[in-house]
Amino acid sequence: MANPQAPPSDGAQVPIVAVASGKGGVGKSTVAVNLALALRESGRQVGLVDADLYGPDVPRMLGLRRKRDASSVTLFAARGQMGSRLEVIERHGIQLASAGFLLGETQGLGIHSDMAQLLVHRLIAGAAWKDVDCLLVDLPPGTADIQQFVFGLGSRPVYVLAVVTPQVIAHQDVRRLIADLARHRAVSVGGVENMSGQICPSCGETTELFPPAPAEESVWSLIPRLASVPFSVKAARDADQGLPVMVTGAVPEQVAAYRYLARELSQRIGTLDSTQYARERE
Repeated sequence: MANPQAPPSDGAQVPIVAVASGKGGVGKSTVAVNLALALRESGRQVGLVDADLYGPDVPRMLGLRRKRDASSVTLFAARGQMGSRLEVIERHGIQLASAGFLLGETQGLGIHSDMAQLLVHRLIAGAAWKDVDCLLVDLPPGTADIQQFVFGLGSRPVYVLAVVTPQVIAHQDVRRLIADLARHRAVSVGGVENMSGQICPSCGETTELFPPAPAEESVWSLIPRLASVPFSVKAARDADQGLPVMVTGAVPEQVAAYRYLARELSQRIGTLDSTQYARERE
């Protein structure tokens, strides 16, 4: 990841950290939001791309909503043309570009894969980023068209952070995701075990929430586990109101986990120079 003291960037060359999952419902967007906030707290200038076009929930997780329906969506604008740079919104010190700003919150986006890729390209490369040193991209679950486009970007390093719950099905689907990376330039940097346990709202003890995947089917034999984040009803309730735990600080166990994740991710990416990045892809 670029050094915070590096020259300012408009996002054209900075590395991408793609936050991915094999299946939905594992809390990928929650991890992406709080990781972005933790990286910002550590001194990074962070851009967050909400590339889950069919469920762009990141704005609401940050307390931002668009209720007015859109009559059209611009997928491509020529450089230098009025409105060619997509506006980004700053919230809690991080910059955000999302399809959720282009549509009303009750509107769906029904477009073909090539059009979806154009829109994701605009969110990543056509947004008006200012002085960012990394871009976090929150992907849809699975390995379909949008993921293939982001994993295949060749102009800059793409690092993949997988989000998985303890369940064996979640591990199975992330193993598929990791296997798919072999066809692309993207490099897996590790994973996050989300909902690793449940924090009791009464006594504060952490108990098992899901049965863990058997060792022979676990994804941790393939990638390093960078952090484990327990589930909290309090944090989930606040998130529904647009208040991420890295803003409220209400659940110290989660705050500590996200800070640790930010440090581990920065160190892992910091050790991968261009030569190592090329070697990792071989």
